[in-house]
Amino acid sequence: VRVAQSIGFHVVDSLDQPLTGLDTSKQETIRRTWYSLYVLDRLLALQLGRPAAIHEEEYYVNSPSALEEGQCSVNGEPNQLSRDTTPSSIDYFIFVIQFSEILGQVISDLYRPSQVAIEPDQMLLSTTALDEKLVKWKLGLPRHLRFDLGHTFEKSMIFKRQARLNPRVF
Repeated sequence: VRVAQSIGFHVVDSLDQPLTGLDTSKQETIRRTWYSLYVLDRLLALQLGRPAAIHEEEYYVNSPSALEEGQCSVNGEPNQLSRDTTPSSIDYFIFVIQFSEILGQVISDLYRPSQVAIEPDQMLLSTTALDEKLVKWKLGLPRHLRFDLGHTFEKSMIFKRQARLNPRVF
């Protein structure tokens, strides 16, 4: 994270326009690299019980594009073709970033050392708000990323065989 910040990955975009001198493909690579570090930072903070190194108010990087790697640019120019609705690996990455934002709020609101002095009613309100964000995030997931819909393994022959054998075992 510190190396990425030292070379300016945390400010690749300005308020209205991206940095000049970088083509669209390179800007997209920097955005994806930054958000990969962001997700890793949140996961490590959760697992190790340490504060996050990246704070929301200390970077300005647009979200990565929903386009696949080959679709990001054509001859250095942004691809104007509209993205089709087929599932992609970038969809997963974008929703992991959104989940990591909520995770960062959970870490800062519920697990910081100063939480000891918070009133139980305030803690309940904070927890309720975070729960609503998680539910909204989950409901916003596209069908191909939802494991609770029972469709994920529909096309897997191994899964179908195991599902047929399962009643016999029990």
